[in-house]
Amino acid sequence: MKDRAMNGAAWRILPFPSASSSASRRAQRKDLLSALRVSESPVIVDFSECRSLTFEDIDLLLECLGQAAGRDTQVVFVAGSNANRLLLEVTRISSLAPVFISVEEVLAHPQVAARCDAADRACEDRACEDRANDHQGASQSQTLWSA
Repeated sequence: MKDRAMNGAAWRILPFPSASSSASRRAQRKDLLSALRVSESPVIVDFSECRSLTFEDIDLLLECLGQAAGRDTQVVFVAGSNANRLLLEVTRISSLAPVFISVEEVLAHPQVAARCDAADRACEDRACEDRANDHQGASQSQTLWSA
């Protein structure tokens, strides 16, 4: 796991499991999901060490995306090779998260930087709204609505 900064935002770089033994691969899978679960910064999942992807890998990718969506965490994938990039496009994973060839390409991509800046601003705005709502809720009664 590595962290890189881009425009003031820290990115967490997580390697995708690539061990040859199934026990090592399970341990790497567990580490990836745990790291993604606790990451407070945008995440780059790096496939650079993977020669090919299996259906189990695609399942893991979908699990990663689901976890990130549940936490509103930005995730991008670094395919590492044209073969992996093509597989991510064919499986339509690239329609769920941006796919790049290298970490450097991610960090240099202006749309990723803009999305990260917008997410940071949205978090700040949400925090301000929450504080205002907390203050307002303390001085007014709240009406509950039911369907």
